[in-house]
Amino acid sequence: MKILSGAIMILSLTFCAGSAVFAQDLVLKNRSVLEFNFGMWGGSKVSNSVGVTGIQTTANTTSFVGNFVYAYGLREELAVTLSAGILAAGASSNIGIFGTNQEAGTVVPVLLGIRYYVPAPEPDAHVRPFLSLGAGSFLGFEASSSIGTTLVQESHTETAFGGRIGAGVDFYMGSYFKIVVNVGYNLMTDFSNPVTGRMNYNGGDFSLGAGIAF
Repeated sequence: MKILSGAIMILSLTFCAGSAVFAQDLVLKNRSVLEFNFGMWGGSKVSNSVGVTGIQTTANTTSFVGNFVYAYGLREELAVTLSAGILAAGASSNIGIFGTNQEAGTVVPVLLGIRYYVPAPEPDAHVRPFLSLGAGSFLGFEASSSIGTTLVQESHTETAFGGRIGAGVDFYMGSYFKIVVNVGYNLMTDFSNPVTGRMNYNGGDFSLGAGIAF
């Protein structure tokens, strides 16, 4: 949380300083934007348990979310987007009387969507609120290894359909560089088999990011 608060302060100071330097008109129609976002997803879990069969440890580092977004401006108020990143990553281990089992997995959403700016921005508007909607595939990758009387290593890939609805604000510093604040909710169908102990990764997220228009 301290790291996130520091990042917010740094981005805010950067925006204020940049706004004082750059004051030219901003036009994004027929231009591309590439941005990177990082933040938190509301599904983290860390647990330990001891039973008659052994010790189970689970550490799902799913509080982190990060992705790349490519956007192309069809109109000044409308852009199409393509995004890919990490929604969740987790690991678990089980130590029992019959051996040891370890698992690690990652969930990667690949979404095609739109970003609609409201109200329609004027050419000199450097603060641009938006609504976003995306749909596509949530890819789950998991690998496991078991050590008992023999060593067994396995891996599998899961695919589920889903999407994300969100809202945010772009803060442009001149015609090229921006920072972005983004909140959203992910909703997906269940995987056919669990990935790091979960059948789906529905939940909200919050992220900060930076981008460049070209």
